[in-house]
Amino acid sequence: MKKKSKADYEGTYFIAKSPSTMKVHNKISWSKIETLASRSIDGIMDFNLLAAVVEDHEHGTMSAKYPYQFITYCIRSGWLVRTQR
Repeated sequence: MKKKSKADYEGTYFIAKSPSTMKVHNKISWSKIETLASRSIDGIMDFNLLAAVVEDHEHGTMSAKYPYQFITYCIRSGWLVRTQR
């Protein structure tokens, strides 16, 4: 099985559903994603913009140190879904 790269995940996404459970430090990152979605047109967000929002933390969590991994975790969990555009 080929390991996926960042390029495999690039594109635009929308929030499909909110997580039912999440660690406290990840909830901060998720709330930033929800805020970004509420401010964007049609709730659609670019992968790199999502990572930039998560990285822009002041609390130094693991999700902020590794924003791409956090975003791909959200995608694999089904919380973010790629748009067909």
